[in-house]
Amino acid sequence: MTKIQRAPASLSSTPSPALEPGKPSLRRAIIIGLLLVPLNVYWVIVSELRFYVILTLNPLFVTPVFYLFLLTGVNLALRRWAPRHAFHPAEMLIIYVMMVMTCTMATHDFIINLMSSIGWPAWFATPENGWRHSMFPYLPRWLLVWDRAALEGYFTGETSLYRWTVLRAWLGPLGFWSVFILSVGWTMFCLSVLIRRAWTDHTRLAFPIIRLPLALVRGQDPGSMLRSWGMWLGFTLAAVIGLLNGLHEFYPSLPHFQVRARWINPALPPWNAASINGFCITFYPFAVGLAFLVPLDVSFSCWFFYLFAKAQAVFGHWVGYGGVTDFPFLMEQGIGAWAAFGVLLVYATRHHLRAVARMALHPETADDADEPIPYRVAFWGFLVGAAVFFVFWWQAGMSPLLALVVLAAYLLLALCITRVRAEAGGQHTVWDLEPRNLFRLLDSQALGPANLAAAAVSHWYWRLNRSHIMPSDLEAFKLAQEQGVPLRRLAWPMLAALALAMVFGMWACLQVCYRWGGLAGCQGFGRWTGSESYDWLANATAQGFHPEPARWGGVVGAAGLVALLSSLRTRFVGFPFHPLGYCIGPGLIWLWFPFFLAWLSKFFILRYGGLKLYHRAVPFFLGLVLGDYVNGAAWALLGVVWDLPTYQLFH
Repeated sequence: MTKIQRAPASLSSTPSPALEPGKPSLRRAIIIGLLLVPLNVYWVIVSELRFYVILTLNPLFVTPVFYLFLLTGVNLALRRWAPRHAFHPAEMLIIYVMMVMTCTMATHDFIINLMSSIGWPAWFATPENGWRHSMFPYLPRWLLVWDRAALEGYFTGETSLYRWTVLRAWLGPLGFWSVFILSVGWTMFCLSVLIRRAWTDHTRLAFPIIRLPLALVRGQDPGSMLRSWGMWLGFTLAAVIGLLNGLHEFYPSLPHFQVRARWINPALPPWNAASINGFCITFYPFAVGLAFLVPLDVSFSCWFFYLFAKAQAVFGHWVGYGGVTDFPFLMEQGIGAWAAFGVLLVYATRHHLRAVARMALHPETADDADEPIPYRVAFWGFLVGAAVFFVFWWQAGMSPLLALVVLAAYLLLALCITRVRAEAGGQHTVWDLEPRNLFRLLDSQALGPANLAAAAVSHWYWRLNRSHIMPSDLEAFKLAQEQGVPLRRLAWPMLAALALAMVFGMWACLQVCYRWGGLAGCQGFGRWTGSESYDWLANATAQGFHPEPARWGGVVGAAGLVALLSSLRTRFVGFPFHPLGYCIGPGLIWLWFPFFLAWLSKFFILRYGGLKLYHRAVPFFLGLVLGDYVNGAAWALLGVVWDLPTYQLFH
């Protein structure tokens, strides 16, 4: 598809030797990981649902890094005073990966979205809005909670979850959703196995997300990174900024350095069009640190195409399109861009996928001993998982054709996000391909209310996709491969952590809402997702929509631009524009400027200091990430313990 820039030597070093006989068993790590799952789930759910203190919005999750940092420090002490009990690097990696899988589930972009939306129609239906007549007949009753008496405590709080009438109202819908969630998790795991070798062995991608955890566990001395003065310099800078900003939340008279959004709102036209959907500058240390690890052409494309989207709005306003609804149709551009990017990824990987399918159908020829599960299991497991996905939404009200379209869109998006994370690592706010937006291109009358209702009910798991499961699967495989951990030892701990986090995530959301109130005592996504889903459905059934040539023009034009950029990158060495930048650029509202700062720093370091200076600078930028994350995790933990909102490092 595109010619991929190889990662610098320091970021693609030779994997560590495989585990030697006599090394500690991974059983201890798995037990510790399983015991940490409930703690991590509750910490994240309370922080994000109760106080909107974000810990999982960015692809490198905060709490797993915090655990790994503490474990690295503890291990240094154990190696000195009790070496027999010290953790092997592989054990540390297993614990980290299990915490990552926990955060793909227990997050405001997944479980919180689900729990906040499945009781919404029954609670907010009134005679005035007429939902009972216009909406209820088409909603899948088996997926939603309808008992208003049971929902009262959920939305208002100060009552007990542990009553049979309440539990009975939730158990049925959550049982069905559990089947769907586990099938999605299993499908993404199998798909990651099927494409793993093509994207980790045959194509050398940067994988910036794994560089910090890998540095903490690398080699036989897991604490080696903690002895780097460059790392501590970056760590101290980020931590001091975070500490001052955190204290400023409680004592406004104290000095602070604003790293969060400084909003830019031009007053005069056409420049005021740039502020549509938000235009800000941020200085997040962690974001600068992560973006520094991204290849130059990719980081350049990310911030360039964000400004390109703003330029379209300004230019359109200047030439008279300021009054056109949704101009310049960024959502439709996103649909075309992501769809084309996904199709090109499948095309570029076609030979590998054909070979994997052949080995799956003829297991005696399979070369899959180093895969997490055999290709035969992954191939048939993927098909079964995809079938469950299709049948689920067919039974929820979608027509078979549209259920197939939605399944294809989800699989394409999974591949796209995984590839974006492997190359750019940056925040991806992607909901372009979700049914609500795809259906907007068609005629609502032809679609019918049942398809529209299913699209609204599905909104929760499509929303922004920032904690998508599949990228974390592939990153876990890459971490294990670089550290020499046999991938077969990784499969069931990852799946067990995912399933356990689902159960505890559902419980934690209910516990928080019945104690404090989903509306009375919670913030953010406890309110937004349900409103977005069912207000859209009410408008779609009442007002309707129809195909518009301008929207389709945005789809086709964006798809063509992605194809053109991909073609130019294969023909011209050094072509600076990467198609993934066009895909994720418009969504980098809070991170475009850190990408710019990191690109500028890396450009001058490589230009005037070469690879030698670059290698010396990497620990400093990793320290920025680590210091920011440790500080943010500490503030969030204090907020959970003290039951009060504290400083958050992002948003």
